[in-house]
Amino acid sequence: MALTVGVSARAVRARIDAGTLAEPAPSVLVLTALPPTWRQRLAVAALATRGSVASHRSAARLHGFDGFDADFVELSVQRDRTRARSAGIVHQVAALDPCDVLVVDGIPTTTVARTLADLGSVARRRQVLKALDSARRSGVSTTWCRQTAERLHRPGQAGTGVLLGLLDEADGGRVPESWLERLVEELLAVPGIPPLVRQFVVRDHTGRAVARVDLAIPSLRLAIEAHSRRFHFGADAGAADEDRDLHLTACGWATLYLGFQHTRRPGDVVPLVVRAVAHRKSEI
Repeated sequence: MALTVGVSARAVRARIDAGTLAEPAPSVLVLTALPPTWRQRLAVAALATRGSVASHRSAARLHGFDGFDADFVELSVQRDRTRARSAGIVHQVAALDPCDVLVVDGIPTTTVARTLADLGSVARRRQVLKALDSARRSGVSTTWCRQTAERLHRPGQAGTGVLLGLLDEADGGRVPESWLERLVEELLAVPGIPPLVRQFVVRDHTGRAVARVDLAIPSLRLAIEAHSRRFHFGADAGAADEDRDLHLTACGWATLYLGFQHTRRPGDVVPLVVRAVAHRKSEI
């Protein structure tokens, strides 16, 4: 690689001896002036293992999936992986088709769909669901994900089976706008609380849309907001929330706010919401 940009082998050796370059793997060079990073280690591993691509949890982090920020160096190769054991976690795979590979940050990486199909073999089902939710929020096609999983699926294969099961459950429904929204919806799936509708649009008496709420019980005009610091913190977010709440109240709606701390205390929180629902029924 150095020769292709006009740097001779002798010049490279001189820079290595001087400490300005390092060779962490044969024929792979890095600048020592920059602090090592996870992406650098992943790129070095991919370059050192010919024919390999970042995959599984490493690919999930490169794609920005929620819940995947650990420093895994994880690769997939089609040929004998014994030569690449020092590179990190290496998976020998039966197929690594060109349609399943792209370049992210200069690193050959499995595509979003292929990554989701692989994740179930190394991560818990809930983690794969979280990744699938974040991919769907970014506009990834569930049809593409299903076609990829079906093409790769073999009897006994864990990852593709997990993804296909999750896609069956999704069944074209609206994806939660955050992981907290999903947790709140699951928390309130109990007797005494009617089924919740995701991203319900509230309209005033003229039919004009005045607000979209995370979760709703439309028959009771009750909105339930998954309240996180990420989306509801700061002057602008606070002003927007206040304006929306004013419109909702003017339309006869009531709003409950639930945060992460509430999902961790179901025994305390769920009975209170059930009481609030019962009270709302008596008012309507």
